[in-house]
Amino acid sequence: MTAGYLFFSGGACALLLLAAAKVSINHYQLAAGRWLILVLLGVICYLLLPTLPALSGTVAMLVHMPVILVPAAFWLFTHLLCREEESFPHWGWLPISLSIIFSVMANHAPISVSANAQEIFFNLSQFLRLALIGLGVLTLLGQFQSDLVEERRRLRAILLIVVGAYMFIVISAESLFAYRPVPNGVPTLHALLASLLSLAACLWLLALAPSALGESLSQVPVESPEEEAPPPEPVPSLDEQQQAQLVKLQEHMENGGYRHTGLTIRELAEQLDTREHLLRTLINRHLGYRNFNEYLNQFRIDEASARLADPEQAHLPVLTIALDIGYRSLSPFNAAFKRRHNLTPTEYRREKLPA
Repeated sequence: MTAGYLFFSGGACALLLLAAAKVSINHYQLAAGRWLILVLLGVICYLLLPTLPALSGTVAMLVHMPVILVPAAFWLFTHLLCREEESFPHWGWLPISLSIIFSVMANHAPISVSANAQEIFFNLSQFLRLALIGLGVLTLLGQFQSDLVEERRRLRAILLIVVGAYMFIVISAESLFAYRPVPNGVPTLHALLASLLSLAACLWLLALAPSALGESLSQVPVESPEEEAPPPEPVPSLDEQQQAQLVKLQEHMENGGYRHTGLTIRELAEQLDTREHLLRTLINRHLGYRNFNEYLNQFRIDEASARLADPEQAHLPVLTIALDIGYRSLSPFNAAFKRRHNLTPTEYRREKLPA
């Protein structure tokens, strides 16, 4: 291994350890924080592997396992970061499990397998690892415009552009050079890229935006029967212009502004003749919503609940009500309704209007 690779990879590992320590201290109690730590440790192990003596058996698998888990941990982290109101899809564990199994069979098979079989397992594992990263990237892209937490929007963009692209490049390069000589300078170039990205991440986490990750992640409420809960943080006071804008917003929504199908925060800002970033701040910091769709659902589900419990509207199909209040289809309406009432719209109507 060249001196250049050792120098740059060593610097990258030191910076990543610093970032992992920062996340561990402040966010280890959150599931998203733990998955992010696993991503960081996996990248560290990946950079260290070429510098270690030849390993075999259980030791080799244990050292390699954090690397194998990086794509899955990345997807799980992005899901918890961006879709905090939704459970991780059950089907997602299938590609994650297959990715781990194929990677183990390709590199650390507990039984003897032929070279052809190893190549097949390797190619399958690489495909699944790319797929998992792709799912993480899609998660970052999903509802990006609806996100009202400005720091989280920036974090999404950074993860999307930097981390997602880096992982795609690394796994694609692995597949390209798996069965052919690696050109001189490529490992050093990779270590240099990793060290620069690590430096940028540490500067951002520790200096430029030290509270960004904390503001981005949904905090777990701490319950203590022996101690009084700390008082809630004061809501920033509104100046006259903001107060007028808030009144205008509330009147607009109470008059049915939320019923517009596919309403985006940009369109709402245009309807209210205000700037989009000011509207984001108003809904997030003064009304307490972290996602624009969550804000819309508050009004939509209120109306739907009233209409489903109204005997005079018992003849209306659930789909008609969903379309009337702004949903494009029944599926997102059902999901939002069940999150509020823990019942489907049909079950709710049956409970409120017994035969």
